[in-house]
Amino acid sequence: MNSILLRLLVLVGMFSLPLQAEAQAAKTLLDTKIVFGKDGTAQVSYDVHGASPQDTETNKIESSLVFYALAMNKLDPEAATALMNQVQNIVSKVATEQGMVRADVVKGNPLLKPLSAAPVEQTVNLSFASVPGSGHSLEVKPETLDAKLWAAATIYLLQDQVKRLGESGLRLLVLAMGGMNKWYREIGKANDPQSVSKAPSYALNLAVDILQKLGSKKPK
Repeated sequence: MNSILLRLLVLVGMFSLPLQAEAQAAKTLLDTKIVFGKDGTAQVSYDVHGASPQDTETNKIESSLVFYALAMNKLDPEAATALMNQVQNIVSKVATEQGMVRADVVKGNPLLKPLSAAPVEQTVNLSFASVPGSGHSLEVKPETLDAKLWAAATIYLLQDQVKRLGESGLRLLVLAMGGMNKWYREIGKANDPQSVSKAPSYALNLAVDILQKLGSKKPK
């Protein structure tokens, strides 16, 4: 079993994601910066705080899923549906019948057109932390974002993961994104505050279960 999956098996059970936590109790695991520029595009960068490559990949996957859940929670129903459809489109572009493809999911994306037409200079900071006894937290600054930035930041963040994650991490991310969309379609509502923790937790459990079953079927 690969190290990313092994770590996820431990973390899924404690994935409660308090959105607000006491600073002195939290240990920052990953800081992510999404910088929107004058040209209408965005750049993503990280501070991994000395974490191992395996832990960094897991932190990137978890924080990306939670940010997606937050975006879905913040957006109105129509905008949330549009974002969910684009995330599902990313899943289909990456997980193909020919195998995993590191697709360009930014080019021509309709959710990014508003920024192309009217660029907004904005830096979005994500702080993903471990809170003893509580699970994980994700702090987003600024707390108030324009709707088009919630959607655009999600797309750029996922694009960066598609390009940078290792093969096993990318497979886990794609399965989990599909799992989150399944949760939104069949189980819960994005505007429920608890969806921010329930959707990613469900998705990670589902992804880990699928990967375990696939692993057990491989010839030894």
